[in-house]
Amino acid sequence: MASIAELAGEANPLTPQNVLNALVLAASSTQQQVQTGTQQLQNWEKQENYYTHLQDVFLDHSVPPEVRYLSIIQLKNGIDKYWRKTATNAIKKEEKEHIKTRALQAGVVEPAPLLALHNALMIAKIMRYEFPQDWPDAISSLIALLRSSTQPGANPIQLPRTLTILLQIIKELSTARLQRTRANLQSVAPEVFHLLGSIYVEKVNKWASFLEQGGVDEAALLEVIEQSLVSLKVIRRLVIAGFEHPNRDKDVSEFWVLTHSHFSRFLGLIHGSVTMSEPIHRAVEKHLLQLSKLHVEMAKDRPASFALLPDSIPLVQSYWTLVVKLGENYSQLGADGESEGKSLMEKTGLRALLLIRACSKMAFNPAQTFKYQTPEDKEEKRRSVELIKSQLFTHDFVINVMELLVTQFFRFRKNDFQEWEDDPEEWERKEEDIAEAWEFSIRSCSEKLFLDLVIHFKELLIPRLLSVFYNFASPENRDVLLKDSLYSAIGLSAASLEQHLDFNKFLETTLVPEVQIQEQGYNLLRRRIAIVLGQWVPVKSNELNKNAIYQIFQHLLSKQDPLNDLVVRITAGRQLKNVLEPFEFSPTEFLPYAPAILQDLMALVQEVELSEIKMGLLDTVRMAVVKMEDHIGPFSDQILSLLPPLWESSGEEHLMKQAILTLLSSLIHSLKQESVRYHALILPLIQNSVEPGSETLIYLLDEALDLWSAILMQTPAPASPEILSLMPALFPIFEAATDSVPQALQIAESYILLAPQEVLSDRIRFQLLVSFETLLKYTTKQRLGVVPRLVELMLRGAESVDSGSEQTYNVITRTLLDSSFLAALLEGLHSAHEASQSTGPNRKQTSVYGVVETDYFSVLARLALAHPSIFVSAVSAATNSPDHHVLAWLLTEWFSHYDNIGSTTQKKLHALALTNLLSLPSNPNTHSHSHSHNQDPPQPPPSYLLTHLQSYLTMWTDIVTELAESLDDSTSTNPDDPRAGDYLIYWNNAQTAAATDDTEPPENIRKRDWDNNDVLHKINIRDFLRERLHALIVGCGGEQRFQEEWLVNVDRDVVGAFGALGLF
Repeated sequence: MASIAELAGEANPLTPQNVLNALVLAASSTQQQVQTGTQQLQNWEKQENYYTHLQDVFLDHSVPPEVRYLSIIQLKNGIDKYWRKTATNAIKKEEKEHIKTRALQAGVVEPAPLLALHNALMIAKIMRYEFPQDWPDAISSLIALLRSSTQPGANPIQLPRTLTILLQIIKELSTARLQRTRANLQSVAPEVFHLLGSIYVEKVNKWASFLEQGGVDEAALLEVIEQSLVSLKVIRRLVIAGFEHPNRDKDVSEFWVLTHSHFSRFLGLIHGSVTMSEPIHRAVEKHLLQLSKLHVEMAKDRPASFALLPDSIPLVQSYWTLVVKLGENYSQLGADGESEGKSLMEKTGLRALLLIRACSKMAFNPAQTFKYQTPEDKEEKRRSVELIKSQLFTHDFVINVMELLVTQFFRFRKNDFQEWEDDPEEWERKEEDIAEAWEFSIRSCSEKLFLDLVIHFKELLIPRLLSVFYNFASPENRDVLLKDSLYSAIGLSAASLEQHLDFNKFLETTLVPEVQIQEQGYNLLRRRIAIVLGQWVPVKSNELNKNAIYQIFQHLLSKQDPLNDLVVRITAGRQLKNVLEPFEFSPTEFLPYAPAILQDLMALVQEVELSEIKMGLLDTVRMAVVKMEDHIGPFSDQILSLLPPLWESSGEEHLMKQAILTLLSSLIHSLKQESVRYHALILPLIQNSVEPGSETLIYLLDEALDLWSAILMQTPAPASPEILSLMPALFPIFEAATDSVPQALQIAESYILLAPQEVLSDRIRFQLLVSFETLLKYTTKQRLGVVPRLVELMLRGAESVDSGSEQTYNVITRTLLDSSFLAALLEGLHSAHEASQSTGPNRKQTSVYGVVETDYFSVLARLALAHPSIFVSAVSAATNSPDHHVLAWLLTEWFSHYDNIGSTTQKKLHALALTNLLSLPSNPNTHSHSHSHNQDPPQPPPSYLLTHLQSYLTMWTDIVTELAESLDDSTSTNPDDPRAGDYLIYWNNAQTAAATDDTEPPENIRKRDWDNNDVLHKINIRDFLRERLHALIVGCGGEQRFQEEWLVNVDRDVVGAFGALGLF
């Protein structure tokens, strides 16, 4: 082999030899060489013929296997990236043809199984992209290869390799979501199935007769068994994915019947009709499992076909006999240390239960489909449901199933008890997980099936269940195992039994005494009682004796009682969450038991080691904090002392840190203002969690922001320096523009309400507006309106600095200009103006419309209402154009948008602002000295305002009429009532405001105060308009000149409607 040149990546030209050299380097065991080789391969991956050279290496059997392996992996990955026609640097058509043809030819004779598998996976990927449009003969080529592989004298490796390729292709095509791909598969399925079926039958007959006669070489026998197994794997997928209605195909129906007899035949072989070695035994077992998978998948994915295929009901009944057999010694299974689900008997038993559950779903919860169904489809569906209900779920069968499930499969097995003893935490964690993964656990699957039956056969099963229950459910009965199963059934079916079982009586007469029995084995029942209470309390929360329930949990969590082992206490700790959660929970009822329960619960959090268990218990603590509200105060020190060591010891366990932050948020909300004393402990946690560049940022940001928000909401004013010092941490979050921005904006709002002076200080103001400007330009529609609203709040915050002096507004406006926020706002409004001025197919688009445009204008309105002259110079500076130019289009857009404003409050704000602009002099220079104001002759406003006089009159008529609508006549006509003609005036707040709730968060009070102090609720619209109108008329030279020069241009009806308001 040529010496390997380790040149810099780019220096090597793409040649077959260089590709081989780079692969050798990348497959070596030296880190440096691996990096060099990998880098070089990456540099070539977009070049023409690179993938052909990779395939050359794969096809060369003289190359070391690890290098060939790397070449096929690189080739397969390249096809993922560059095979699609639409991909950038897509592989050329000629190269694709070359790769496809050689992949198929080489794949059927590849000696190494692993390399053959990856080549098959690659072919399957290509098929998904190309079949049938660009590779129409792919399947026919495979069929031809399959036929020739069964001929005398064929290469013995050709059949298994062709089957492997076919298996991967069927797998790939059957998972496709596109209907077209599935239809393509269905068009070739019958031919492939026919051929595969005959190969499978021939191979099974061959190895079965070898087994029965004996004396055959084991390697040759295994080879034949392997071939029938792969054939069966392909058939299993093909029958489901390749046929829309398998029951309508004659070949499939015949094969279905054959699978029944094969299942019995293989089971007979396994159970000793012939002697087999371990590898042969395992291979036959695999056949059985493939058949059972086929039966279950048919019932789940093609329910109507399953029911209508020949002998399906007898098939399910024969599976049930396996379950009965398994039940005879189920509790003994695993006694030799073998874990659950490992033996063939358990695997087939589980499949049998899954099959019966699929049948119950088919009959009682048929899948609703949006697909078009022909009358034949609908008829088949109806017949299948009828068949399953009448022939399978007979009363006797349903009763037998329920009894067997409860008495046998709800029971714990020997190895459960062994694991409980050896590793209680791991056992309890597994129990939590198995409940979700019911398809892999006999006990969980039995519970699900039991519940299905109880729901659908209520009248039949509930009397029987209760009859058995009443016979055994008394403290005198000592059969702990059976009682555990029965209580499990009673807990699972709580929703169905609530009208039939007096659970409160059972609680008081049976559970309370039983939980105190000190006998070996009763820890099992104690665990079950905690679970049953967790299942029943949410169902009948109001009617149960809560004192008895809390006493039981207090007892079960106590470590003093030796029967309360770790499993019992963990289960009680986790189930307590379900007991506390219902809406009807009363903190005062729970209070007497809270000290002991919470003390033991928190001790348990420290005692356990598995983080999943700790988090589950912390979740219960969080629930107690939430539900107890301000009653949690006495326990808060204890809860908080738990958390720092947990935080430290959690290391990389970010889920644990999330749980701690979530618990702290709940605690802050429950403690309300009392939480201030914990700020010193909590604020550094927030700081660390939101630190830019920290490893925890990505995991903890959302929870840290929730906690930060909670603290601000519950903090009384004035805010501490520590809280204020956190504020700059918001800026990097705004810059990152992630999904956390809405929460960060909410925090910014809380700061504006809590400390407006700090927000408007030099330390914060500019940077905050720069962040807002970025969000305004590059943001999603959901956030468009939030940012302007916060800037509007900042402008209102000027009132709290020095009652809103001109100097303060000048400073804020300067920052609005320096940060480009005002420019971005006006740019958005200009885009809205251009869109409204254009029509037809070439109409300009804008993201600023509707409520968002209202919010944009509200920022300008606040500035115009406070200081019209600052407003005019600011918009002029922001757009770098004369004021008459910018205000011409701005006012046109503002007035045209006015009718689209939905909120009356905002309508009033905009009307006041636009009206206030009329106080501007046409020649501002004459008003430059404030001391001479009194001597200045009145001036008319600039003509660019007066040209909109008709719009002004229309707006005034609209807002005055709207604000008078909600008032009664006495208020409207009473001259002493400040609300006269304006229902938005808040008058005599001391008397009319509702009494504040002691438990109300300080932020809610701040929001209400901000609202009450808004100038909108102090200025009476009629008085304001009357005053401004009078000044306007005087400025224009009196009524007559005003009439002749300006009012004459206004529509007579508009003037008449406004005149009717009596304002002039």
